[in-house]
Amino acid sequence: MNPQQDDGDVGYGRPPKKTRWKKGQSGNPRRRYPARSKSTVELIDKFFLRPVEVTLDGETEHVPTLEAIVIQLWLKGVSGNQRALRVLLKYQEFARQNSEPRPEVTFVDSDYTRALAAVPSQAGNEQ
Repeated sequence: MNPQQDDGDVGYGRPPKKTRWKKGQSGNPRRRYPARSKSTVELIDKFFLRPVEVTLDGETEHVPTLEAIVIQLWLKGVSGNQRALRVLLKYQEFARQNSEPRPEVTFVDSDYTRALAAVPSQAGNEQ
């Protein structure tokens, strides 16, 4: 028997029947998906977190890139470089604006807060 007869028409877009996927068989059995491209923010974060060698006072330290940049700006600003000082101040302002807000606790003077302040702490009494 001729293998051509068994498979029917074989050609472009018509593979042999014995090599075709079975019903329910996945075309991607190991689930290898293409890697997703990284966003600009992820690339910048990765760059700024990469450690670099910095020599301070004769000692070599490994610090993140962002810390090395800030150290250099500070050193140049202290030595009188106005441009470096302006950039450092802009970084500080940006960090202040984009940092997580800290909760602000306000105590209200009332009968309840006075009574709560008068109650001795239970943790201090245990010995």
